[in-house]
This record gives sequence, C-alpha cells and structure tokens, in this order.
Amino acid sequence: MHRPLRFEKIPAKVDDKIILFDPTEIVFVEGNEGISHLHVNGEVFPCSITLNDLFGRLQSFGFFRCHRSYIVNLQKVREVITWTRNSYCLILEDSKKSSVPLSKGKLNELKVILGI
Repeated sequence: MHRPLRFEKIPAKVDDKIILFDPTEIVFVEGNEGISHLHVNGEVFPCSITLNDLFGRLQSFGFFRCHRSYIVNLQKVREVITWTRNSYCLILEDSKKSSVPLSKGKLNELKVILGI
C-alpha cells in the first residue's frame, strides 16, 4: 500500500513560474478579495490556496488564525499590543515590523497557546 505523499511547501505563482516556500519562511498570510497573499522576507506573493486551506496546512507549523483575514506564524510575533479598549494587534519580526490585527475573540485563544 502506498501512503499519501505529505507535501509541506506552499506554492505561489509569480509571472510564469511557481515559487515553493517552506512554511517556516512565511511571516504571515493575508486574505484579500479571495486571494491569499504570502508575506515572506519583506515581499508579498499571491497564492491560489484559500486561507482556510492554508491554515489547515500551516497550523502544525505554529501558525495561528488571528483574524478572519490573517494567519500568522507565531514564531515571528514580537509583541501583542492593545490598540483600543477592545482591539489588539500583533507586531511581527520582519523587516517592516508588520502589524496584523488580532480579533477580540481570538485573544483568549492566543493567551492559552502562549501560556499567559
């Protein structure tokens, strides 16, 4: 019997080529108008895989669905900041020090994961 192949790279199409990213290279993924955008080393790459499917593939690598439009690599999170009384954001360890929203409902889930 053949076991199903486990493929861990995440593809992004750029012009006439497909770039394969190791999950640990990805800082965060942003969903916008049905397209997923991989943020890697300060660059953004479009990906045809939906956010839900990407999360399924990336969760075991330490990724967290922090907002309905964002998935972050928890290894790349530097700070959790309170924006307003009821909203938060994550500051990431990339060259741009990117800021990603953390939905109010996900704060407690993140605290459990972080052990705080």
